[in-house]
Amino acid sequence: MAGAVPLQLLALLALAAAGGAANAAGRKMVGVYELSKGDFSIKVTNWGATLTSVVLPDSKGGKRGFSKVIWTVKEYVAGGESPYITLYYHSFDGEEGFPGALDVYVTYQLSSRYELRLHMNATALDKATPVNLVNHAYWNLAGQGSGDILGHIIQLFASRYTPVDATLIPTGAVAPVAGTPYDLRAPTRVGARVREVSAGKAGVYGFDTNFAVDGDAAALRKVAVVRAGGGASGTGRVMELWANQPGVQFYTGNFLDGAKGKGGKVYGQHGALCLETQGFPDAVNHPNFPSMIVKPGQVYRHDMVFKFSF
Repeated sequence: MAGAVPLQLLALLALAAAGGAANAAGRKMVGVYELSKGDFSIKVTNWGATLTSVVLPDSKGGKRGFSKVIWTVKEYVAGGESPYITLYYHSFDGEEGFPGALDVYVTYQLSSRYELRLHMNATALDKATPVNLVNHAYWNLAGQGSGDILGHIIQLFASRYTPVDATLIPTGAVAPVAGTPYDLRAPTRVGARVREVSAGKAGVYGFDTNFAVDGDAAALRKVAVVRAGGGASGTGRVMELWANQPGVQFYTGNFLDGAKGKGGKVYGQHGALCLETQGFPDAVNHPNFPSMIVKPGQVYRHDMVFKFSF
């Protein structure tokens, strides 16, 4: 990086010299200018022709999402009637290419018997920026490492979904589920539909789909019900999911391929499922999707409630 700085400084000084006469009579404004090339970018200010920022990947190549940073524990109550933990993360302007600084809080709370509440909020501090926080927990109601979830029963309270192209990017359409394999409005065994849905790669099947949840997107409402598979070894566990987001991504672990989890348990294909309540994916490129842009001073709020029974 050190060798690149003088070149940029010389370029800026040359531009300044060329335009000096034209600007002599006018008012000079201080600004910050960004140059970008793929995942490499710099920022330069005309105040002293100063390099102010260099952003590039580290030696590991790969993105550093909020799930790969250390959060600050702000509050922690381990017991009592309603134990909870609140974590905080400050995302700086330009982190992972996103504009603006962001203050993010996440609270996990055992709010009542067998009920887990998850509250996420984020405040945009200085620039409008897209915010779409999701919880990517994998669930297998039969217990960790207990086999696949093809026997689980799923019900989604969603009469529409967002179709995708061959690379699993939404096309911009919001289509009815009626008459398609995506119609999960009635309780349905996961294994009964999983091979009817392409996962975006030849020979790989399963759901990785955003559903438009019925009802008022700003209200906490029922999104899904999942029941463990039956049989003599069934646990009888049931999980209800409630949330206040417009969509939910249903993923059936299509690309799990022997990953080791807790206790060394191995997870093969369809070894767990995810239900990620969210704004619609790729919303910034589809004006008909609910906007996920948060303006300076605005607060993004995302609430989830998991209700368990057996």
